[in-house]
Amino acid sequence: MNENENTTYDRRGLFRIGGLTLAAGAIVAACADNTIAGDIGRVGTGATTPKLPDPVVNNNVLLRTSASIELSIVSAYQTMLKKGWLAQKSATFPNMGDQTALVTSFVDHHTKAAETFNQLAKEAGGDPWTCGNPRLDSAFLTPIFERVEKGVPATGDAKAIPPSDDPARDMMNLVYTLEALSAASSQALMTQVTESSFRAESMRVAVRSARQSALASLKMNPGAYVAAADAAAAQPGVTTTAPSGDTVPPATVAGGAPLTEIPLTIANPTQYGALSGITWIGGMGDENGVRLKLIFETPSLNSFTYPFNSCSKA
Repeated sequence: MNENENTTYDRRGLFRIGGLTLAAGAIVAACADNTIAGDIGRVGTGATTPKLPDPVVNNNVLLRTSASIELSIVSAYQTMLKKGWLAQKSATFPNMGDQTALVTSFVDHHTKAAETFNQLAKEAGGDPWTCGNPRLDSAFLTPIFERVEKGVPATGDAKAIPPSDDPARDMMNLVYTLEALSAASSQALMTQVTESSFRAESMRVAVRSARQSALASLKMNPGAYVAAADAAAAQPGVTTTAPSGDTVPPATVAGGAPLTEIPLTIANPTQYGALSGITWIGGMGDENGVRLKLIFETPSLNSFTYPFNSCSKA
């Protein structure tokens, strides 16, 4: 080998070197252009961000939403009846008895209420809503039914939660809650719609549902028409026949942790119809005794059924 061999190239070598140089130059140029332009290199063009419809709240939306609430209640009662929960003996309320016939009659009321609200929605220039309220179903009713019937499976370090210790108690408490929700929602609707005829029909539904919530309460807590403190304040020296205490008798889970107390219902909890949240507590407690607790509220922006929402029956 002579000293010039390291610096000699044949034609193939020269072409190879030239190709690498051109390729490297193209990469540098591309990077330099993107840096100057401030753009990131990409292939193709993506779709523009879609514009969502404006959520206008009008008479039609309000009335459709009321129909959806009533239909969710109908579906919930049908589930209770199908499962036979209302016919079971309640350990908490041993004198309550089978409430199948009572809740069956409630189904008829809420079915007709939904038909009324949908007819009014058509009069308001919109389309009827023929299935339940998506938020009420997914965030409240489905979790309650699953907790009562199946409990919660173990996950990670959390122990499994057994099914309800008293399904009849939990379902009758839910009946009371849903009747109170229907009454409150229909009462709230009265001040939101603009037509007097809509208001009148809404209050008819509210009055019937309020009476039914009172009746459901008395099935669990006989004689408790008003809170004991209210009765005493109205008529000094007079007491109600309600069971002593304000909650279901305390109990514990395995290990001794006290279960979340369940408030006893009152037939007439307020002097006037309340629009505040209605608390439902039930199911079996976890390892710390904590039961499922949900607060039902009248419809708002995240639970309205707008014209661009789709109604799909399960």
